[in-house]
Parts: sequence; structure tokens; C-alpha cells
Amino acid sequence: MAGALLRAALFPALRRLEHWRHFLRERLTPAGRFVLATGFAAAVFGIDTRLNQLYQLFTLALILLLVSGLAALIGGWRLRSCLDASRALPSTACVDIPLDYPVELRSRHRRTLEGLALTEQLPDPRPTRAQFRDPNQAAAAGDTWLDRRLGYPRWQRLLARNRWAAQPAPKALEPISPRGRLRVGLRLIPKRRGYLRLRGFWLTRPDPLGLTRVRVPILQEQSLLVLPKRYPAPMLSLPGHRRYQPGGWRLAATVGESQEFIGLREYRAGDSPRLIHWPSWARTDEPVVKEYQDEYFTRHALVLDTFADTSSHDGFEAAVSIAASLCDRIGDGESLLDLLFVGPEPYCLTGGRGLAGTAQFLEVLACAKPCETQPFERLQQALLGRIGQLSALVCVLLDFDQPRRELAWTLGSLGVPTRLLVVSDQPMEVLLGGWTGAQVQRIRPARIAEDLARL
Repeated sequence: MAGALLRAALFPALRRLEHWRHFLRERLTPAGRFVLATGFAAAVFGIDTRLNQLYQLFTLALILLLVSGLAALIGGWRLRSCLDASRALPSTACVDIPLDYPVELRSRHRRTLEGLALTEQLPDPRPTRAQFRDPNQAAAAGDTWLDRRLGYPRWQRLLARNRWAAQPAPKALEPISPRGRLRVGLRLIPKRRGYLRLRGFWLTRPDPLGLTRVRVPILQEQSLLVLPKRYPAPMLSLPGHRRYQPGGWRLAATVGESQEFIGLREYRAGDSPRLIHWPSWARTDEPVVKEYQDEYFTRHALVLDTFADTSSHDGFEAAVSIAASLCDRIGDGESLLDLLFVGPEPYCLTGGRGLAGTAQFLEVLACAKPCETQPFERLQQALLGRIGQLSALVCVLLDFDQPRRELAWTLGSLGVPTRLLVVSDQPMEVLLGGWTGAQVQRIRPARIAEDLARL
């Protein structure tokens, strides 16, 4: 309790500290940071003006920074609204894969613009108060007693988690002629999945003394969907047989399956025009439709466990990456695949021939979030409601506790072939704890590629 109160009191100070760190990193050049450090040292060691003359060095550093800052302020006013910018982003990107894209700049200025640099405005990664005070944020193994009380290592971990992309270095620009155009390439390396919302650009230029940077915003809002990180995985050949699929001829026609023609009948309101038998209509002068027998398909399911709290963030992200890696490695081209998980409500996306493809699966997984408000039994209910249609399942679980074991037992008792992939760092003997049901395969978050290769 005392630690939580202390962290709540320190939260504003940590936000201000991060703001100043960002200011020193982005607004001061390396030379400017050196002058600032020199002035600070001179102020500390020259506080007694009777013992040394270091106060003069402090005064000189202060004057240089003030003059440089004033020049940057004037330069920023003169640069404001001198450029328009537009970027050509692809529809999607992928975590940890560099994204290169062009940006076109158009000058409004009557003189040549020189010495400029351009960089993206990335979302603010500073944690919110709710994130910082969340009691489920687990301490790291190396945190000391003081670290757990003050919360600074937690602050640093949340900063890294909230950072959407690696901070790119400013892109130096060639001189831009009056009313001219310039096309440059920028690079981003996304670090989080989901919708990355870019507000615009920062246009920077060092002041004449080279100590501070002029920094002017160029607004250009745009969004980009970042897909989960994927790893190489082998094809999974699952056992199981074809199951009856409610949905009639429409589902069969959509997935390209042949159907057995069983006869003709009179047209009924609501029948699709695709079923009309034109020769019979011409012969009888009455609309006649073809009637088919319901089909049977091979249908697999990829089940993602979303029941995680904030303390298991890394495990949940690993589970999403595993599901993304397997969404095109299950079954064959003739089968259907259901992606099933629980968000605010149970969600199921069906893919296969003629239906959703890998791209749609990845877009859905990019927006998947942990489910913290509903019990795990909600997943079991959603899965059992579809179990009669499924030939086999692959379950990506975040743990192997009692509720998840009960789900595995239920699936085994129904005779549905199931592969259980558990995201965990625990030793196998601890993880299984006497389990004798379906085979459980452990996927370690730090070695996903290595463990997936063994499937």
C-alpha cells in the first residue's frame, strides 16, 4: 500500500523527467548538450566565487544557450508553414520489419531552404497514470526493494512497451528551391501491433551557433495497421474427418466444393437466382430451382487464449505472434479454418477457399486485446457451440491451469483431435503436473522460432 501511494506521488515527477529528457535529446545538439553539462559543472564547483573563477564559465555557457535559444525561436517562426508534406504509406506493416516509404515536400518559401532535416512525429510513449499504478504490473527479477517502491524500472519497462517504433534519426534534406518539390525516403521500424496513428512530421534545423535545433511541426495525420510478428513454422497436418456444415449450398459454393444434385422444385420466395434451372423454366413457363444436398467439409479451428492480465503482457504478445505464424500452416487448400478468440464478445473468422485469407486473419490478430472482464469459461462456451462442425483444433494457451485443463479434457472426451500449445517458461514437468490427456507442447516466449520449428 505504501509503495502504491509513493508511486502515485512520483508519477507527475516521472512524466516531467521524461519530458526534459526528450527535450534535451531532440532540441539540443551534441554541442549544445556539452555546453549545458559544462555550465552545470561550473555552477556546482564554482558556487564559491572567492575560491575560483568557474562562475565565469557558467556565465559564458548560460549566455551561449540563451542566445542560441533566441535564434532558434526566431528561426522557428520564420520556418513555420514554409513546407507542405505528404507521405505514401502502404496499408499494412509488420512488427520489427523496416518500413520504407516516400515523402513529398512542397516549398512555399520564396528563398532556397537549406540545412533542414525531417523526422516523423511518433505517439507519446509515456505511460498513463492507470498503467503506472496497475497492481498487476509484475516486478522484474532484477528489481531491488527500492526499485519496487519507487517504480522507476517499471516506468522504463512501460515506456519501452508503449513505444510504437524505434526513434528514427532525422533525415537530412537537400536544398529545396523556391516553390520547389523534393521527394525523400523515410524509414520506420514498428515495435507494436495495432493501428499506428501518425500526426505529422518534425522539420528541424540547427541554429547559427549549432547548439539548439529549430523544431517546427508539419501536420499530416495518417494511420497504418501494424501486423503481428510472424515466425517460420512447419505445416500442421491434423487428423480428423469431414463434418456436416450448416449453411446449405451457399457455403459449399463459396468454398468451391462439389455438391450432389438431388432434383428440381418450384421457386420459393427468397431463393437465389443462381439456383434457377433455366431450361425447365423455359419448358414449363414457371420458375424452377435446383435443389442440392447439404455438404460436408474438413474444418479446423485455431483457438487463441486472450484471458490475460497486464502482468502477462509478454506472454499474450507471444501467443498472438504464434497464432499469426500458424494461420496459414493448418490443414490444406481444401479445408476451412476458423480463428476463434474472445474479446468483448466471442469472435470467429472463417477462412479457406473463397473466404477470408491470411491477410484478413493477420488484420484481426493485429487488433486482438487481452480479455480481462470475462471468465475463461466464455471461451469454452463459444468453442463447444461450434464443436460439431470442427474436424480438429489447435489451441494456443497462455497457461495450463485448472480451467484450461478442463477445456482440454472436454475436447478429448468429445473425440475432437486437439493440439495444445502453451506459452510458458516453466519446465515441462512443472507445467504438466501429472497431465495425461492430449499432448502439450511448450512455446517459450523468448524462443518462439526455435520451439515452433519442432512442431
